[in-house]
Amino acid sequence: MQDATTEDKEALHHLLTGLREKQQGMHTRYINASLRMTGEFFEEYSEVRIPNSPIIQNSIQVAHGGVLATIADAAMGGLASRAAPTGKNVVTTNLTMNYIATSKAPILLAKGHFVHRGKQTFVMSAMIEDNTGKRLATASATFFVIQKRTV
Repeated sequence: MQDATTEDKEALHHLLTGLREKQQGMHTRYINASLRMTGEFFEEYSEVRIPNSPIIQNSIQVAHGGVLATIADAAMGGLASRAAPTGKNVVTTNLTMNYIATSKAPILLAKGHFVHRGKQTFVMSAMIEDNTGKRLATASATFFVIQKRTV
């Protein structure tokens, strides 16, 4: 740590805080903990948020496109899985992203919505924004309904 930069320390703090939150039961998966992802899921829509930290930034210090795809998938997939019939779950079969802008705002969020709810597939859309309302990307995805797996 003695040679760590300010950015190194910020990144480590972010990761360790996420790990602590997982230990405290705030996150069930390491991916959610490492991104410090939080979400709210309602009947017709969802919102997933992450802090815009060095952990998620690319070489030009804005959120990596793959991270935006991850939060879009989490918003849409989390909503779809909650709508799946009892004993069923969903898996992503297709995800399309359209990137619009970058942001240095402190919070990034994805808002998921249903387009179609079938017996075998759900089609979803998402809007990815920063906390100022600036639109960063749009997403669409198809989810296939499967038997719930026990691990």
